[in-house]
Amino acid sequence: MHPALICEIFLKFLRQRTSAIIGLLFIATSGLLAMGPAAAQTASRCDEPVFGAASIAIDQRAATSAEAREAGVDAAARSAFLQVLGRLLLADADQQQFAAAHEYDAFTDFVHIIEEKNLEKRYIATLDFCFDAERVRAALQADGLQWAELQSPPILLLPVWKDPGGASAWLRDNHWIAGWRSEIDSYNGLVNLRRLPHNLTHERRFRGDDLLAGDPIKLAAAARLAGAEQVMVVMAQLDYLGSKRVVDVEARLFDKVGQPLTTVITIPKIELDKTDMTQLDMARRMVMDRVEGSWHGANLINSNAAGYLLASLPVANAKQWSDRLDALRQVAVIESVTIRTLDRRGGTVSLALAGSREALQNALASEGLMLIDSGDEISIVAQSAGQ
Repeated sequence: MHPALICEIFLKFLRQRTSAIIGLLFIATSGLLAMGPAAAQTASRCDEPVFGAASIAIDQRAATSAEAREAGVDAAARSAFLQVLGRLLLADADQQQFAAAHEYDAFTDFVHIIEEKNLEKRYIATLDFCFDAERVRAALQADGLQWAELQSPPILLLPVWKDPGGASAWLRDNHWIAGWRSEIDSYNGLVNLRRLPHNLTHERRFRGDDLLAGDPIKLAAAARLAGAEQVMVVMAQLDYLGSKRVVDVEARLFDKVGQPLTTVITIPKIELDKTDMTQLDMARRMVMDRVEGSWHGANLINSNAAGYLLASLPVANAKQWSDRLDALRQVAVIESVTIRTLDRRGGTVSLALAGSREALQNALASEGLMLIDSGDEISIVAQSAGQ
């Protein structure tokens, strides 16, 4: 089917289905994109990738092709919308409350067709969805909900399994290691997880014992390869208490040069059945819940708890001043920017905040800026200038 005809069919259908949506754009392309983390795949299409969902698969049957297409696209859009809500709102109750009160139609920005097939009584497609960030934020504020939308810096996750036979990060058929690989590949939340591909070079270079020991040289080398700002080693150590198999789980966080930052979580003495690995899956979920909860909690946007911050913006020229203001206005936790003073060396601005100081610092870092509190004055400068 010709791409122009595909676009026309979809536009006609969605105008009928969602008349309130203005400017809905479909871009048809042939072939499938290379697989990768779901959130990353929307980056080149959505203005704000956090508000998008990638590669939503449809395989719908109905009495006619048109009915199959309508039902399939509707179900896919709802699934995409729930995926975005799951990213922004950590609590299931908040997600359900918002989904029950709002239709996805009110927030749809555009849909990207990766591939599609129209059969006689069947519709098969893969679609990307982008939702309008401003409309979603406004609705979240109106509902009195707190949310987070800032993606974390890249974190390399290295799972390690240790038993009486030794430690390894590369066992192919190990449930702990394979489960983490699957978790990273399918994850689409705010924590930017990365992993190293399994190959002989990595297997020889990054031995399990070195990772468990927190060898800074090895961890720093792994971080460089992955382009990560932090490294998390998640260890499961098997031992025996009599005839019982027990596993101790621990997740430790390191910076990009291999220096320890914190122990994320410790889960001791998990009883493990010889065939049922459910307890390991639960332990992995506990680790992820702790990581996601920490990041969400540090970056919550809450318009009901707004505050103000007066900060200086030292700059070298007018363009830099303009760029700084543009960057501040891109930060979701900053509700408004008011210029208080201005001279040839910069100026001072009043920031209306909808979140904590930590959330502001994290958001500024994503724009290449940092907050410096000297006691007498708070300044916002480029990260390179503050180092």
